This record gives sequence, C-alpha cells and structure tokens, in this order.
Amino acid sequence: MYAFNPQAQVQWLELGQSRTRALLIDDALTDLSQIRQDAVSAKFRQDQGSYYPGIRAELPQAYARCLLEALYPLLLQLVQPPPDYRLIPQQWYLSLLTTPAAQLLPLQRLPHFDQAEPLHLAILHYLADGPHGGTGFFRHDASGLEKITPAQQQAYFSQLQQQLAAQGGAAAGFPSAQTPHFTLYQQLAYKPNRLLIYPGHLLHSALVEPDTDLSADPIHGRLTANLFVQFQPKR
Repeated sequence: MYAFNPQAQVQWLELGQSRTRALLIDDALTDLSQIRQDAVSAKFRQDQGSYYPGIRAELPQAYARCLLEALYPLLLQLVQPPPDYRLIPQQWYLSLLTTPAAQLLPLQRLPHFDQAEPLHLAILHYLADGPHGGTGFFRHDASGLEKITPAQQQAYFSQLQQQLAAQGGAAAGFPSAQTPHFTLYQQLAYKPNRLLIYPGHLLHSALVEPDTDLSADPIHGRLTANLFVQFQPKR
C-alpha cells in the first residue's frame, strides 16, 4: 500500500548560525496516490489541541509505520540519542491550512517551536502538487536564538512578550520575512513528495501563500502529513 522509495534523494542540512542538522528527502515514497486518496476520504476537523491555523485528520497508521520504519536509521544519525533511548511517536496528522490571515490568533502570526526539547523531531511530508508555500526557519533578533531549550524558554517568552506589548501586539498576517523582531534565514520550498525533518525546538513556520494555500480541499489545498516523534529513555 505504501512503500518508501529506495532511490529517495537524501540531503543533510545545517540550518542557521547554530548549524542545527536537518534532513531534506525528495521522492520519498514510490507513489503518492494512496495517501492522496486517503486524504480525500479523511474526516478533517479543527484542531482544538494546538494553534495550527487549519484543519486536521487522522493519518493512516500504515503510512506512519512505513515512514518511521524507513526513516529510523536517519533519525538516529540526525540527533544521536543516548543508547538507552527509544523513539516514541507522539502525534500524526494530515493537515490543511484554512484560516484567513484576518482571523489569525496572535500566536499564529509569529514563528513558533513545537517543544523545547532537542530530541523532539518534526517530520513534514508535502503531498499536494502545488504550487504552495514552503517552510521557513527564523532567528529571534533580540536574543539571537534560533532554537529554544528548556532553560531558555521562560526568558525568551518574557522578552518577546515585552516586544509585542511595546508595538501593540503581534503584526498582522502569517509569519514571513516581514515579521517584526525575527529574521527569516532559511526557506525550503514546497515540492510534492518532499520530506523535511528537523528538531522541533527550532523557530519555524509555514510560509503561507494565501492565494494558493488556504483551502479545505485536499486536492487543491496545501496538504501535508505531519508526524511528531521524540527519543525518550526506555522504561
């Protein structure tokens, strides 16, 4: 049903001044038709558990299992966890951006990080034909931070909150190169069947193109698969 492509093109990246390692994999699956069919029949709904500006549906377990089994050796190389750690899948979704810019909440207008944990990974798979907006990685100008650790989290939010209060709140629109207080230092394009894997504590955002991306139609919208995993101690 799903098969990882043995000829997939694997590229190692070093992002930003921190040179944080990430992975870019093109032609990841041998065929996208099955996951696209699954997306058409999936039941999308608003995600109440996060600030994702759109709708999400359950990702087929067979797809997630195929991907994680193929990627596991690369994930080990990416973060090099201690030998007594194991990989724990945490969440997986099919996702579509649908929220107009005028309806964004303040936090949805800013770059974000998923978790302040270096062993937490985001696996992003572009599934539609496009064209669609890609993914951007940001640096917080005042602190110089590109990734947020547990020790930095409180100070980062405190400083950002002061900056936003001074300017009257978060600027309008989706995060972009024009977002105040942040520098967009890396952009990775949306390409069908491209996988992007990066530590979730990096500041990042979808680079939304409202004219092409905002749609609840899996055929025409910015369809992605999103998997979140973390290496944790064995119990």
